[in-house]
Amino acid sequence: MLNDRHVQEIIEREIQAVVLSSDEEELSLDDELLKSGVNSLMLAQLLIQLETELGVDPFGDQLSITEIRTLRELVGAYESALEQAASGATAGA
Repeated sequence: MLNDRHVQEIIEREIQAVVLSSDEEELSLDDELLKSGVNSLMLAQLLIQLETELGVDPFGDQLSITEIRTLRELVGAYESALEQAASGATAGA
């Protein structure tokens, strides 16, 4: 199973690939995503990449992407979704 640090590294890597060009500063966990230059198309692309990479989509009935403001919140959303997926798989086994 992915640990929290690995999830954060994947999300940071995907943000760098989708959102930031190589000559820009890296984001800190508390930077606001929208202030980093993310537009709606970039955000959609980022979420697709993260779902492909991590195998979960944390946004649905319980959580909306509009509630996510910072990289830390995005990491937390994916960590929670991965924990729920793991506990659901364990309960179903």
